[in-house]
Amino acid sequence: MKYLATFVFLFAAFVTGCTGQTGKAIPDTIPDIEGSITTLKRTNPKIEQSVAVVLVEAIADLETNYPKASIKVDDKTHIEDAEGNVLKVEQLQEQQQVEVWFDGPVMESFPVQAHAAAIRVKL
Repeated sequence: MKYLATFVFLFAAFVTGCTGQTGKAIPDTIPDIEGSITTLKRTNPKIEQSVAVVLVEAIADLETNYPKASIKVDDKTHIEDAEGNVLKVEQLQEQQQVEVWFDGPVMESFPVQAHAAAIRVKL
């Protein structure tokens, strides 16, 4: 019986460790800002790592942490659409409605500046 319990535990640990999850996901918290992308600047497309800086302006009458945010988006940022399909940085466009979650320090300027941990594109 003791061996069976050990086997079950090790099997469960093995299966959990081999799920192929990347660790990137939409957080289960309220987004730091929800609004539309008003400006989108991409870095040099010749470099391997795609990076962009987006300006997101909050939707009027919607309570968010910040009214505007300048957000760095890179390969560490998880981006998905409303159905959960993973998107690339290149698929972000001005006028898209987004929810954004920050990670790391937030520079308290106006607009605030932060790194995006995750972005959900709503439209």
